[in-house]
Amino acid sequence: MRYRNVAIAGLASVVPETVITTESIERMLARGYQKLGLKAGFLEGLTGIAARRFWDEGIAPSDAATLAAERVLDRTGFDRQDLGVLVSTSVCKDFLEPSVASLVHGNLGLCEDAWNFDVGNACLGFVSGLAMVANMIELGQVEAGLVVAGEGSREVTRATVQALMKPGIDFGRLKDNLATLTLGSGAAAMLLVRAERTQPGATAPHRLRGGIIKAATEWNRLCVGTATHMKTDPAKLLQEGVALAERTWAAMKLELDLDPDRVAEYALHQVGKANHDAVTAALGLPLDRALRIYPQLGNVGAAGVPLTLAQAVEGGRVSAGDSVVLMGIGSGLNCAMMVVDW
Repeated sequence: MRYRNVAIAGLASVVPETVITTESIERMLARGYQKLGLKAGFLEGLTGIAARRFWDEGIAPSDAATLAAERVLDRTGFDRQDLGVLVSTSVCKDFLEPSVASLVHGNLGLCEDAWNFDVGNACLGFVSGLAMVANMIELGQVEAGLVVAGEGSREVTRATVQALMKPGIDFGRLKDNLATLTLGSGAAAMLLVRAERTQPGATAPHRLRGGIIKAATEWNRLCVGTATHMKTDPAKLLQEGVALAERTWAAMKLELDLDPDRVAEYALHQVGKANHDAVTAALGLPLDRALRIYPQLGNVGAAGVPLTLAQAVEGGRVSAGDSVVLMGIGSGLNCAMMVVDW
């Protein structure tokens, strides 16, 4: 897919203040570690995650997404009444219904004509929602739209730790639940507009060039999650996820005639050390151009890609005129990659 008329007018992220260290989680699992012959530091050594964040009690996914949305609207000065669509993309939900998007729409006080709906695609949700809004702008259905994600890991982490503290823990149970212990919390929002539309004092638009998506849904049971539990097959998930990423990367370079040497930054979905190392190695990505945020934030679900991009921009790793590649893999399995000319 290619775009001619879509630009990113603003990007914002929010992370909670409460830090939960991996060391503190391991202290709660000390009895099980002892039974299994594991030493303190096992989890951090395996995942590369030293900490993650929790929202305060009572902060729902819609609240977190609203915080990020308000921040991007404040930064850009964009009139919220001009938004044509709002898409929420988080894995976490306040309720089965209504949609998270409707809650954020109401929180922001958007006009009654603005579309609002959820797009769910596991950790690939934000990139999928980005494509949906970009398509609507390209087709002339709307002039501007917001993509948001608010992820929280407090409840699922607490439930998993409590389950692993019960008698009878073995390596199988620990392996099945390891991915849950990597989860973090965060929120992100991106404002997309028709490229010709400018705001007073705005810089040159960050053009969305296009992207590609591929599926390998024969592996749709390698990671299965609920509100309180997530079971994975880490080794197989990594193997098949990397294989799918390789196919997607090869196809996108052809689709967009992309020269990897001219890419300034690769914003990857953040899972952990093994996944990051495997993807960068398989795709031949320079390590100094693929920011790692998982050591202090963990796996923040659908918010991972935009959070990584936001931190790369704020850290001065991306400058005007640079090309940036957004890369996500979500359980299912699905993989999406998009190029932004910053």
